[in-house]
Amino acid sequence: MKINEIELKPFLDEDVIIFDKWLDKEYIKKWYGEKEDWLDEINNRNGKFSFIKHFIVYLNNIKIGFCQYYDCYFLKDMFNNVLEEKYTFGIDYLIGEEEYLNKGIGNIIIKKLEEKIIEIGGKEILADPISGNKVSQKVLLNNGFIQVKEDEFIKIL
Repeated sequence: MKINEIELKPFLDEDVIIFDKWLDKEYIKKWYGEKEDWLDEINNRNGKFSFIKHFIVYLNNIKIGFCQYYDCYFLKDMFNNVLEEKYTFGIDYLIGEEEYLNKGIGNIIIKKLEEKIIEIGGKEILADPISGNKVSQKVLLNNGFIQVKEDEFIKIL
């Protein structure tokens, strides 16, 4: 898989249907928590969750996944040690179409999210895959993240 074959495009209203479908898949459900919380966030992405940048992942113009980054400063209840805006960012990602799993796409998604965060001046990236999500943990480690707790990874940019 080549990096230029993958594109992150802003999440649109029309993408809610496919995202909803992906959240019902067993291999995603076990790691992503409450579907309703994710849909609430997506449906309020231009309001109370506007600090989160949501994307659909395309492979050669085919929708295959979802990703996002967010400024941890705006989630003080979760990240109370983040004292500065546009410094620490969190990321989330998923590959929604099974035939694209285990093809290196997760690595490319992380690289593309990292580029976007660097572009806006971010200094570090956090990721918090659920304990036991060994595939996601391996992808993070392969991309230069350091594991600081069982379910917390950081990369200094």
